[in-house]
Amino acid sequence: MRVRRPLRARLQASALLAVLAFGFVNILLVGRVTYTALRSEQERRLAFVTKLLAQRAVRPLLLDDRVALLQLVDESRTLDPDLVFLAVVGPRGTVLASSATPEGESWLAHSADRHRPAELFQEGLRVAEAPVLGGQLGTVLVGISERTMRAALTRVVGIISLMVIAFLAAGMAVAAALAHSLTRRIGSLVEFAARVNLDEASPALPLDSHDEIAALGTQLAAMAERLKRLHEATRRQEREMARVEQLVTVGTLAAGVAHEINNPLAGIRTAIERLLRHVPPPDAPRYGTVLRDAVARIERAVRGLLEFARAGEVTMGPVAVPEAVEQSLRLASPRLEERRISVVHDLPPELPLALADGGQLRQVMVNLILNACDAMPQGGVLTIRGGTAERRLWLEVADTGCGVPENLGERIFLPFVTSKPPGVGTGLGLAVSRAAIREMGGELQLVPVPSGACFRIELELAR
Repeated sequence: MRVRRPLRARLQASALLAVLAFGFVNILLVGRVTYTALRSEQERRLAFVTKLLAQRAVRPLLLDDRVALLQLVDESRTLDPDLVFLAVVGPRGTVLASSATPEGESWLAHSADRHRPAELFQEGLRVAEAPVLGGQLGTVLVGISERTMRAALTRVVGIISLMVIAFLAAGMAVAAALAHSLTRRIGSLVEFAARVNLDEASPALPLDSHDEIAALGTQLAAMAERLKRLHEATRRQEREMARVEQLVTVGTLAAGVAHEINNPLAGIRTAIERLLRHVPPPDAPRYGTVLRDAVARIERAVRGLLEFARAGEVTMGPVAVPEAVEQSLRLASPRLEERRISVVHDLPPELPLALADGGQLRQVMVNLILNACDAMPQGGVLTIRGGTAERRLWLEVADTGCGVPENLGERIFLPFVTSKPPGVGTGLGLAVSRAAIREMGGELQLVPVPSGACFRIELELAR
């Protein structure tokens, strides 16, 4: 059985999404925490260098010692490798001393905002300032680059990304193994359910664990056994119902058979009386022929009745449907003649053989014919036609009687549901007939027609 959304694919997709979501959240959180920590550390270092330089620049500024001041600035720049410039600006904005990298010199040369008493952030550059002696001697400007901090952050994110990829691969492998284990065992349950045949012994269901799936398998096997027992009980009831309906039909046919037997017996009796009166030899063959024909009629009537009444298991094989129809009409001929019902045949001579049980098919046909007779007490027309369609043989039995009431419809096939008056029939005939046809792999349906009733039998073609 093909599954549109396999459980294995969904488990793997769920694991993939879970790992990706975990990795994304992890990168965001760790990246944010790492950036905050690195930035705080850099700000602390920047503030320390700025305050230290402002304190140490007081003496050179008071002594107006430019050489000492420049030496102090150069030494201070070596305190932190991320420092890009240090500058001491006089009260009038004149740079008294500075030490800078090319990037820092560019900033010092083009920045018009360096007198703002706040930290600046421009193109990855963080700037801090501190007054020297309350601003009387000038201001110290220190710039630090965030390039190292961002490189460290990139390395952290890269490591986390590699960890996420590793987790993703491991998660996919675990998910694939778990999905294979689950789907393999669930697949065995599906295969077991597909192999269950209520008419055969239940297949084996291997259970190699003691978890919930094993418990489900145990319950499934127990349910299959209960269904099998229920199916066997239902089949027994169907056979009993078929036997009851068969006996009722035998009783109906027996009346016609008795009528068929009476006339031959009268002829036999007359012939015997004449023979007992010492019929001359020339007349003996003529009376012998009368006796032989009468006995043959009796044998045919009784044989047909016995064949119909004989119960047995379904034996499938090739069946000539026209021959089965003729035998059924012969059995029901007394009732057809009694009701003055004419029969119309519309069976093509080249009708292929059907795969069915000949005895069961005759019983179904006799039941449908007798039902048609009950629906036409004042006479009518019984039409039997057939053909093939879509590699199946179909056979229809139609009458011009009162038809099936609209409030019954398909319910007419339920046991003890009948449109006949009380006391007429058992209400089992159509239910038993449908069960018999379905047991042969076919179908019995009620076909809507403007008037009367029409029942259609479909059977598989014999190979």
